[in-house]
Amino acid sequence: MESINRILMLPEFVSRGVKLLVSFLKKIFRRDEFGVSWWESKRLERSPKLAHTHAHLLGRRITLTDASWYLFSYREIFKEEIYRFNIDSPSPLIIDCGANIGLSLIYFKHLYPDARIVAFEPDGEIFGILEQNIKTFHFKNITLYAKAVWTSETELSFQPDGAVGGRLTQDGAINVKTLRLKNFINQKVDFLKIDIEGAEYEVLKDCKDYLGNVDHLFVEHHGNQNAEENLNEILQIIRNAGFRYYLKEASPVKHPFIRQERGVLYPLQLNIFAFRN
Repeated sequence: MESINRILMLPEFVSRGVKLLVSFLKKIFRRDEFGVSWWESKRLERSPKLAHTHAHLLGRRITLTDASWYLFSYREIFKEEIYRFNIDSPSPLIIDCGANIGLSLIYFKHLYPDARIVAFEPDGEIFGILEQNIKTFHFKNITLYAKAVWTSETELSFQPDGAVGGRLTQDGAINVKTLRLKNFINQKVDFLKIDIEGAEYEVLKDCKDYLGNVDHLFVEHHGNQNAEENLNEILQIIRNAGFRYYLKEASPVKHPFIRQERGVLYPLQLNIFAFRN
C-alpha cells in the first residue's frame, strides 16, 4: 500500500521539482535592468586577474581587461550611479579624464543619449578596447584622445598596469603624449570627471582659473604614500572655484592604523563630488 501511495504522489513530486528547476534557471539567467545576469556575474568572479574577457551590458557585448575591476566599477557606476547628475539640457557637455574601457561613457550616454563627450585614455592597449566598446554601441558625439591630461602639451613617462591603475610617473615603462586640460574647459562644461591616478592635484591647480565654467566636478583623489599629502590644497582649489563638496571613501580600509592594510601605493582614496548650490 505504501508503495502504491508513493507511485500516486510521483507526478506531483516531479511537477514540484520541475517548477523549482525552472525557477532556479530563471534566477541564474534573468538579467537586471542593465542586462547583467547572475550567471555572468558568477563567471566573472571566477575569472583570473588581468585576463581579457567579455560581458554583456545594455544589450551589447563589451570587452574587459580585468573582471574583478569591472564588477566593482559596474556596481559603482551603474547600480549605485555615483556619476548621476541632473541638468535641463538634453545634450550636456561631459569631459572624462581617465575613461579606461568606457564604462563611464556608456553610463553617461545611457543617462543622456544626446550628451557631447570628450574623453582621454593614455594607455594605448586599453584605448584600443575603449574604442572597440564605444563602436559597439554606435554612439555619436564622442571624441576620444589616446593621451593623458596634464598641465601642458608634452610627453611624459607612464606606467600601465593592464587594468585601471596606469599612471604618470618618473620611471614608467612607456612614454605617452599629454594635452592641457585647461584648454578644454574654457567653455561651459556640465560634468568634469578627473580620475587620473595621482595627477589630479597638478591638473586642478593648472585649471583653477577656469573651474568656474564647470557645473559638476568629480575627482578621485589618490593620496600617494611616497609624496606629500595635498588633499587640503585640492579642496581649497575646489572651494575657491565656488563649489560645495561631498567626500566619500573610494577604497575602504578596514584597519587604517595597520600600515600593510592602508594600500601599497594609495593609502587614501577619496571620491570628491563638487557641485553648485
